[in-house]
Amino acid sequence: MVRTLLAASVIYCYAHPLFDGLRPATLERPLQFFYAQVNEAASQGRELLTRFDESRIRAYAQTYMKRVDTQLKQAKAAPGFAIP
Repeated sequence: MVRTLLAASVIYCYAHPLFDGLRPATLERPLQFFYAQVNEAASQGRELLTRFDESRIRAYAQTYMKRVDTQLKQAKAAPGFAIP
């Protein structure tokens, strides 16, 4: 697994536009395509993670607000609680 990740990282780095003159012409198009696909996947992954985080935060906030509301109702119903 680590070797595969390392190999993909090396190929991704070698596909960077700075290495245009250093790689063989036969590998030019496939490496450019690979580089673009990896960048697109990273961009989409970032977008999906932000969406996931927003919905998770909303769910946590709603759960917290329900808990606080329940505690406030219990406190108001308790004897000896004075509302100013």
